[in-house]
Amino acid sequence: MAKRILKKQGTIGILILLCLSVIFTIIDKESIFDTLSKEISGKVIKIYDGDTITLLHDNKRLKIRLYGIDAPESNQNYGRESQENLLNLCPLDSQATLKIKDKDKYGRIVAIVLCNDINVNAEQVKNGYAWAYREYSNAYTHLEIKARVEKKGLWRQKNPVKPSEFRKNLIRDKVL
Repeated sequence: MAKRILKKQGTIGILILLCLSVIFTIIDKESIFDTLSKEISGKVIKIYDGDTITLLHDNKRLKIRLYGIDAPESNQNYGRESQENLLNLCPLDSQATLKIKDKDKYGRIVAIVLCNDINVNAEQVKNGYAWAYREYSNAYTHLEIKARVEKKGLWRQKNPVKPSEFRKNLIRDKVL
């Protein structure tokens, strides 16, 4: 009888430990998400293209995708100009503040980037160096419309191709 009680208590104890470990795992994941929803600052150490940078924060390299915009690919029309404009807005070794929104499927942090208190995401669209990425946000749609009307940047082209279409065409051409 005593063995049954001890066995029952042991089973209950194991179940309690399992429940606690699940709870602490959930809490830990939520605290990571809370960190992602905050602002962080760091030094700009690389500009990949018109919508991706690397930031050094607490001695960690963080790859950042600019939220709500889609800039031309490096090998696409206006790709180099878009990258240069972003470099002018966020020079290497300058300080940047991130308003973190999410993480993308490639593990990059998706954020609004502020350099010299300027929202560079908005500036890229406003100056015609990126599309408003409507699939994820409408925050910059009005800036894209204005840039189109004023024929700024890539909107000087007769038929600019969205980066998402450009990427699809590259994949299709490689298959053929």
